[in-house]
Amino acid sequence: MPDVILGPDPKLFVTDIDNTLFDWVGYYVVAIRALLAEVEAIIGVPRAQLYSEARDVFTAHASIEFPFVVQELPSVIQYYGDDIDGMLKQVVDPARAAFLAAGATKLQPFADVVATLTELRRRCPRLPCIALTDAPRYVAMWKLNKLGLLPFFDAVYGLPDPRLPTHEKLARVKVDSEILLKHVSRHNFAFAGKVRILPDEYEKPGTRGLKTVLMDYELDEAPAEVRRTVVWVGDNRRKDVALGKRLGVFTAWAEYGIASAADIEALAEFSPLTNIEKNAEIAPQDLNGPRPDVTLSSFSEILRYIRPS
Repeated sequence: MPDVILGPDPKLFVTDIDNTLFDWVGYYVVAIRALLAEVEAIIGVPRAQLYSEARDVFTAHASIEFPFVVQELPSVIQYYGDDIDGMLKQVVDPARAAFLAAGATKLQPFADVVATLTELRRRCPRLPCIALTDAPRYVAMWKLNKLGLLPFFDAVYGLPDPRLPTHEKLARVKVDSEILLKHVSRHNFAFAGKVRILPDEYEKPGTRGLKTVLMDYELDEAPAEVRRTVVWVGDNRRKDVALGKRLGVFTAWAEYGIASAADIEALAEFSPLTNIEKNAEIAPQDLNGPRPDVTLSSFSEILRYIRPS
């Protein structure tokens, strides 16, 4: 039996997405490699150069999940010049298709996630379930939708949506009309729950993102014993565990989501480590740093700590 069991009336269930609900690192490495390989095949620029250019683009946008990276690659811009329609049709669309096809093989929830969320809903039908992420809001909802997990959540909290790429001389957005409409309309995939876009400065390990969740559910000034009925699950000890302990919520570390050194090295081929840190744990851990309340070897283990009502 676990040492700590929450009471029969938990107040909130809040979880990270990347490497907590699915293997984001494995997915993104495969997908971006396929995207850049397609660009290489079409315009003939060596992949190593495209990797270097992608790193600069991700740095400029402060996110490794900037979905318009192809349009911003200097080699692509030089190749197509003012021919935006040609760029979109000849390289952006095929590269995006390669990204989606390669990523689909990895964009799957961890094996026990669907069953766990289903049981959590059965066990605690009135418990609000929240997704809190440092990914852009649109990207986060797109992933949850593709994973088939969006219906399990009552709210999604993410960072601002990515800036649309533009051709300054032509004063034109370099995105096809269908995707442009989705971004301008803040497409939410028919999600009926709450969507909150947090300021960039609310990124973890700052506490303001999770504190906003607590405020929205009138728990930010709750007594310590009540805050302990808020469940927070995340894979990153420096970010997720640290902020959970600072706010006094019940903090579960998803140890199973830690990426291998080889996978982190693969990500670093096309992104600076500062961007990777938004989605994965990469820094050596301080042995004297904050400790989680519980460590999970699988997502389903969180159910051990939630008593049925």
